[in-house]
Amino acid sequence: MSKFKPVCIGVYVISELPLTNRIPQLYCTGVPRVPQTEKENTSSVKMLTDEVSQIQEVRYCLKTLREQMATRQNNKFPANGYKVSVTLPTNPAIVTNCKIVGTESETNVRENSEDSAKIREVSKRLYAQLKESEKRHKEERDRMQAESDEFSRRLDEQSKHLQWVEGEAGERGQKVEELQRLLGGMELEGAVLRGKIAASEAELLQLRAAKEGVQEKKQRTEELEKELAVLKEKIHHLDDMLKSQQRKVRHMIEQLQNSRTVIQERERVIRDLEEKVAFLEAENTEMRDQIEYFLEGQKPASPPTKECKPTPQIIYR
Repeated sequence: MSKFKPVCIGVYVISELPLTNRIPQLYCTGVPRVPQTEKENTSSVKMLTDEVSQIQEVRYCLKTLREQMATRQNNKFPANGYKVSVTLPTNPAIVTNCKIVGTESETNVRENSEDSAKIREVSKRLYAQLKESEKRHKEERDRMQAESDEFSRRLDEQSKHLQWVEGEAGERGQKVEELQRLLGGMELEGAVLRGKIAASEAELLQLRAAKEGVQEKKQRTEELEKELAVLKEKIHHLDDMLKSQQRKVRHMIEQLQNSRTVIQERERVIRDLEEKVAFLEAENTEMRDQIEYFLEGQKPASPPTKECKPTPQIIYR
């Protein structure tokens, strides 16, 4: 930030604000842009604070100028309204001195008029700069408020999406538990069927070893062979179902792990957004307090009015 440039007018010394002083802006496109670093935001707040101090100094200078002009005008035109009658001397030397004093008084009045015109011009320029600074302050405050609202909206969207992902993960977890219970039942049933197969094969071997030609044993052998074939078919079908369910369980477990990863990422994004929203709200509050304090200090005291002679005032056009 450049330093102040002093401007001297007569006996008055005021400070002129630099015309190149500008507040850094963050331009937003269709998608709201997140501020890059906290250091840049702190620098922006510091620059705004310095500009507020400059504006307060300008207001103080304008107030001092009004008081000095009012005091000078009161010295020219007394407030009581009485005129003092003076008897002019007849001595030529005294008359000459009086003319010289009168000429000097006229010169002082003319210089004071020129100073007043210059002061009015500088005051107009300072007032225009003051209005421009107030406008920039308002635009910056509105921009930061819009960014805060946008971050709050995105935070709400992320929270809703996180709730949906958590619900989806819970449902998938329940499905995995059901599939695991089903697999346990199928494994138990397979073990029972394998036991039956082993018993049937043992009985069949015994019947074949006996080689008894009894019809009942032949019939029993055929029944056992059919039952053995059916059991083998069931075992084969059960193995296929078990493999399919195991593949489904592995797929569901992978999806559940992916969902947990997504949930953790969403939680991290939400924490970042909450920190940014809190930082912007703190910045917005600090800037609002500074602007309110600055606007309260802008209320100038009305210059004293005189009954007999009007007091000159600075008029902004």
